[in-house]
Amino acid sequence: MDERRICSYFRHQLHDLLERSASEPDGFRSYFASHEPKDEEILGLLAVSSMITEDVLIGDGFPTPLEALAALSPETRRSLCEEFRKELKACSPQLTAA
Repeated sequence: MDERRICSYFRHQLHDLLERSASEPDGFRSYFASHEPKDEEILGLLAVSSMITEDVLIGDGFPTPLEALAALSPETRRSLCEEFRKELKACSPQLTAA
């Protein structure tokens, strides 16, 4: 399976996750308000939230989103985590205004 396709899927999941969390004042955003999330926390959150959505479009190559995440290179996983942190920081003013 093409890593770019898997990465694109998880980037979309990250955007959706952050968008959905905007209406959850006691959700993970408030947890991360006190510290910057670690890669492991981000990847775990992404794996669990992707499994919950049942919107798995990764294909037959990986039975679960967790296995698809594990198949990504360390650099790609790190890139996804950096993107999450960047978007989370961009959302922070919205969080404090709520």
